[in-house]
Amino acid sequence: IFRPRRRMAHLTAQPSQKDVLAGQLVYGSTVHIHTKLGNFEGVVDCVDVKAGCVVLDTGGKRIAMVSLYNIEGVRVLKKSTAEVPKKRLDVDIKAARQREAMAVDERRKQASKIGVGVSAKAQAIFNRLVKMFPETRWEGKTIVIMDTMRLKPPYTPESCTGGKKEALERVRKMIRNVSTTR
Repeated sequence: IFRPRRRMAHLTAQPSQKDVLAGQLVYGSTVHIHTKLGNFEGVVDCVDVKAGCVVLDTGGKRIAMVSLYNIEGVRVLKKSTAEVPKKRLDVDIKAARQREAMAVDERRKQASKIGVGVSAKAQAIFNRLVKMFPETRWEGKTIVIMDTMRLKPPYTPESCTGGKKEALERVRKMIRNVSTTR
């Protein structure tokens, strides 16, 4: 069992406890680690000296992350000569490009729903209209609803024109409600 001794601070030429432990904790080796919190046994899967931890595969789809600072002793049960595998990620480029294109399209749709140079009231009215009529869009500072109705500044019920009478009244009523809540 390795039990590192405490070194004096001015003797910096000596390797640190982390470095010594990392030298013993070789990928693929089966080890028994004694810590301040208990004992761990498993196959070394990863050692990260910079982060100060070791990952053990303890079997049964379980892993243990152990801080190198808490280790009081290490016993190597079975030394490994295996090399660290260089995992190759298999990425479906075609699927990744499709997801990227869909995400870009979605962002463009979201951006098109933001009015440029319009008041907060106008944007609030637009946001409410989009919920009622998803085909609503900006055309400059004019809100176009279902390609039949237009709402121009100052975005009052009277400034909404076009479309069928029932739909027009529904939009005007909604504009009144948004105007009174703001």
